[in-house]
Amino acid sequence: MDLAPTKEQEMVRNAVRSFAEDVLGPGVQERDELEEYPSDLVEAMAELNLFGLTCPPEYGGAGSDTVSYAISIEELSRVDPSVGVSLAVHNSVATYPILYHGTDEQKERWLPELSTGKRIGAFCLSEAQA
Repeated sequence: MDLAPTKEQEMVRNAVRSFAEDVLGPGVQERDELEEYPSDLVEAMAELNLFGLTCPPEYGGAGSDTVSYAISIEELSRVDPSVGVSLAVHNSVATYPILYHGTDEQKERWLPELSTGKRIGAFCLSEAQA
């Protein structure tokens, strides 16, 4: 079994790494100290299809494989962990359940906007006694 990244996966790594270093990197420490999310960069992230990494092209996504998704989150998190975890939640916790368990109506309603960054997926968690 060959576990080496494919050429396509390396292209994804290089593109996301460049974006993370060149676009996310500047100002990351200041945003972290101010506890700010780089909402001004959402459009740039959408252009790279980071919001639709694993969503099929029919819904506006990139249709990437799981390894490309993991590589993307890794490269983003290396520079700005808050962006990495936010996109991981968006793709895995918000988009994934609709894609694999939603009705056709739910998919048509939500996936195009989630995949393109027009809507950002999130979740709420509560821990009793925390």
